[in-house]
Amino acid sequence: MKPLLTVLKIILLVIFLAGVGFGYLFFRIWQKNERPEVTSSSWTETEILLGHASILELEIEAPWHREVMPFPQSYPESLVPVLDQAEFTKGKLNLLGTREWTIRVPFVATNTKDLEGATASFPLKKTKRVSPTTVSLSLPPLSVITPEEIPEDPRVPEDFLTEEEPEKISPEGANPPDEKSNLWIWALGALIAIPLVIYLLKRTGIIKTTPPWEKALGNLSKLDPQSSPVAFYSKLTDILKQYTSERFSIRGRSKTSAEFLRILKNHPLIPNVYLEQLEAFAHLADEVKFADHTPDSTEAPRSLELIKKFVNDTTPEPEETKSKT
Repeated sequence: MKPLLTVLKIILLVIFLAGVGFGYLFFRIWQKNERPEVTSSSWTETEILLGHASILELEIEAPWHREVMPFPQSYPESLVPVLDQAEFTKGKLNLLGTREWTIRVPFVATNTKDLEGATASFPLKKTKRVSPTTVSLSLPPLSVITPEEIPEDPRVPEDFLTEEEPEKISPEGANPPDEKSNLWIWALGALIAIPLVIYLLKRTGIIKTTPPWEKALGNLSKLDPQSSPVAFYSKLTDILKQYTSERFSIRGRSKTSAEFLRILKNHPLIPNVYLEQLEAFAHLADEVKFADHTPDSTEAPRSLELIKKFVNDTTPEPEETKSKT
């Protein structure tokens, strides 16, 4: 059983550290908010007739929080995009916090102007932050040639531009996908998983937590019986209620003294020998805090020792502590 528990601890620790690491990585990418980059671009046909189309194929690497629009914002005058046939694919997130966008847009050549040095740009979905709004690229080489025969009546464009019937481009996924990003699902999963992992790590002992008795004794050691009676008894009762709430799993921190004492009397693990003493202590504390009672010089040290002894006597044995973990 112990080897299995050790393996489970290691697995949970690795998952926790990996989650923290990826969370930090994605946060840094969001913080930098860098412009997406074109990783590849090409034409399906590098030579076309005037009036015919070639498809520009792009692959763009973008940060996880930026979205690329498939419709070009700027382009050469000699190339006109066919926007209703634009299509794109939104890739999955990778472990580095980026995703690949694949865009295919047909461009129709309207003249034979040389395209050397020509550029095009694609808009990015706007965000509330000051950030880049487009991603630009230098267009790959494309040759546009004039048909060998020009019709007698060039004012009829169908006779001039369709020496050969242009290939019909059938859009596949021309519209952006309707499904929203699953980022919020990941965020919600992380919000649920991280506290669960922390809880399991505490239960298995990887993350050490201070036991309630050690915490109470540490806080009691800081109290000064010679300080202001109201402040002293307020802190002392808070320590007692916090200790009993954590040690015996009862809701006593927000209770009045009468309600708190009633809970203690009905709890099977509270030693009966302390019930009368704690009841007297609670009445004394209420008189000091609410009735302007001034205790004599011996009452504060005696109250402090009572609570210390109660904590020490109700501290579980090491075997009991191990069995609970």
